[in-house]
Amino acid sequence: MKRPIGLQGKLTIALIVMVLMPFGASAILISQINKVATNFGATEAQERAAMVEQVIRVYRDLVSTTKALEAEVAQRLASRPDILDPVAGVTLAKILQSEGNLRAIAVLRPDGSTIDEASRPEDLEQAGLRDTVFDYQLPAGGTLRLTFRVIDTKKQLDALKLKLDAAKQFAQERTAFGSGLQTAFIVLMLLATGIAGAFGWWASSRVTRRIEALVTTARRVSEGQLDARVELPGRGKDEMLELGDAFNSMLDALEHARGQLEYLQRIGAWQDVARRLAHEIKNPLTPIQLAVQQTVSQYKGDDERFKRQLNDTREIVEEEIAGLRRLVDTFRTLGQLPKVEKAPIALAEVAEELRLDPIYAAKLEIRGPGEPVTVRADKLLLKRVLANLVENGVHAGQEAGKDGKVVMAWRAERDVVTITVDDEGKGVADADRDKIFEPYVTTKSTGTGLGLAIARKIAIEHGGELALAAGKAPTGGARFVVTLPLRGPEASLA
Repeated sequence: MKRPIGLQGKLTIALIVMVLMPFGASAILISQINKVATNFGATEAQERAAMVEQVIRVYRDLVSTTKALEAEVAQRLASRPDILDPVAGVTLAKILQSEGNLRAIAVLRPDGSTIDEASRPEDLEQAGLRDTVFDYQLPAGGTLRLTFRVIDTKKQLDALKLKLDAAKQFAQERTAFGSGLQTAFIVLMLLATGIAGAFGWWASSRVTRRIEALVTTARRVSEGQLDARVELPGRGKDEMLELGDAFNSMLDALEHARGQLEYLQRIGAWQDVARRLAHEIKNPLTPIQLAVQQTVSQYKGDDERFKRQLNDTREIVEEEIAGLRRLVDTFRTLGQLPKVEKAPIALAEVAEELRLDPIYAAKLEIRGPGEPVTVRADKLLLKRVLANLVENGVHAGQEAGKDGKVVMAWRAERDVVTITVDDEGKGVADADRDKIFEPYVTTKSTGTGLGLAIARKIAIEHGGELALAAGKAPTGGARFVVTLPLRGPEASLA
């Protein structure tokens, strides 16, 4: 069975394809443009070469025509009767003026000496001209030397030949130049593809490693390792790291919710036990008390010692029965907690009602914020939670030898309100921190240990929490923190 391509490979392939698509289209377009340009350039070069060759032929024809013209002029001048006996300084000068292409004329004897000559100075090089000398043998002997002014065809022909050779060379090398450019582009394209592939592999590996870390952590959690948390590689604060933080926050919230649910399940079991105990204990208490009272009242003897023993027994039984009744009432309280019925209430109003109680009036200090804070809660149950915390704080301070002052404060943060209750007691020992909210666990010399358990149950059913702060309160004792949502569920969780 073939192994499917992983996300890292898919991302790398996708990036390479994305890079190759525009490069491939560009390569095809460049190839077509190169063909057109090559054909156009070669055709243009060939046409220019043909024009240059034609101009060269014209120049050559011009040279031939010029030579023929020179011979005709020499023959015509040689036939003049005054050419063999020219008037010095007159005859040849007139001939030079009448012949526009002549720059100099001379008549030479057979021995080469000069009979007469005439010339006119000109800057031939600046005009692009040159001299060409034509000697014509006179029939009577001697030589007629004519110096014509002609175009410097040699220089022009050399320049045209260079242009012709360049045009032919360009036409030959145009195709090679185009193919070389295309090859260079393909090499560049392959280099860019390699770089893109390497970068895609590196970048995708960063993403896939993080996703793999998330998947591994999720599997560990599904296998029962509820304390597993994801640690994503990398620095900074990108979207994947934010996802990892959100994933860990979700796991923390799930673990906290699971702890709350387990706590509610334990409290629910204790409620069932409390209801049964309350029923089983309450029923025999009244018959026991009546039987003892009847036994004491029916004794008519005169034994004072026995009579005092009976009275002591009655007092002991009645005292214990009263204690059992209080325990039964406590069981009944745990077993018959009402459902949470929420309504908007102001925390300042609940705090003021607590301070009106004469038991807490001199001990409770309230430090509320300047602005009012309203929550949706069951006023009766919330007041019961706060009253329990204040009562515990007063007792803790008094047991520590102090006045028993309690400070209650609250503040709203985003969607929750935090209520703190600080006392002057000795605090809670580290060994008792994890079990202080369990039923029938207490650090006081008196009490049943149900108050904090009931208070936390009520807080959880409000969608919040009751916890013991990590450090000591500013007052020196313990700090209990009640967290309630400003907008929570309408009904109880129970």
